[in-house]
Amino acid sequence: MNYPSDYDFTRIVEIKHATGQKHHKTTIVREYPMAEGEPYYPIPRQQNKALYKKYKVKADKLKDVYFIGRLAEYKYLNMDEVVDKALKLFETLKNE
Repeated sequence: MNYPSDYDFTRIVEIKHATGQKHHKTTIVREYPMAEGEPYYPIPRQQNKALYKKYKVKADKLKDVYFIGRLAEYKYLNMDEVVDKALKLFETLKNE
């Protein structure tokens, strides 16, 4: 759920619902915006795109290592998209 202006956090994710897990307990994650500290999303600037391309070239040479998700693709993805990509990669690898 997104809460862009209602609370001090911007989003809540209940992990078991994002992944389809069935369990009597749960984990809830709240995302808080920060002006300082560790950045969680890539900032779309040319210098960052150039740096990403350098890392991607190196990553593509690795065998049996798979990068998925926001930082791996250097773009914003919703959690459902990330989970979907992870499950599709798992299915691909499972069938190899």
